Amino acid sequence: MDDLDRLYVEFVEIMRSDRQTALTDPLSVAELCDQLIPYRRVRDAAGLRSNDDYEAALTRLLSGERGYLDGDGAMQEELRVGLEAKLPEIRRYRAFSDARVSLNPALIPPPGHIRYAPPEVRERVELVEATTEAAEGSLDASAGADSGSSIGELEPDETDPEEVEHLPDETAEPVNCPVCSAVVPGGSSYCPYCGARVVPGTCVGCGAMLDPTWVFCPECGRQREDRSVGSP
Repeated sequence: MDDLDRLYVEFVEIMRSDRQTALTDPLSVAELCDQLIPYRRVRDAAGLRSNDDYEAALTRLLSGERGYLDGDGAMQEELRVGLEAKLPEIRRYRAFSDARVSLNPALIPPPGHIRYAPPEVRERVELVEATTEAAEGSLDASAGADSGSSIGELEPDETDPEEVEHLPDETAEPVNCPVCSAVVPGGSSYCPYCGARVVPGTCVGCGAMLDPTWVFCPECGRQREDRSVGSP
């Protein structure tokens, strides 16, 4: 994620909490800049180091870069020309205060998306995903090298029964993660955004029920053995 992505994330979050109608209704450039996402409001959350970084990201957003915003074609073309200049003009948007823009509905992430997690949670999840991808790549390489193994491969249309048993129950109601508050798909045991356990467990020492966020058993004091990446 760069400055543009982070600014867009904060923009959508603020609209969800302050002005739900702006998610679907057009608003002016002046409203967007001065009321919804002025620099002082988003600089820390979006990780913007200076006002110049803010205005550059804002101009990119208003220009329609990555398709986040739909707007007046002439304005967006003018802003793109300014950004591509030898000395980028990052304040040209000020000439279009009355122009109307709206969010591209196809690119609005749903509530609970990883983009809305706190920065430290996003970094943790990205690290876990990178580690998982590396491990899966290593396993694939090993499987390819060991093509003469006696372990048979599943046909393309077959599904491993053990894998089916661990798929989330899509009919179950979604829940909120007790650690990062993200919306977790129904039937999941762990939060896909921070890795925290979202269902109660049992103590291996005494069998007592354990809250998802507990690290130690309140009955016998034993540390739980099913802790995950996102647990305290």
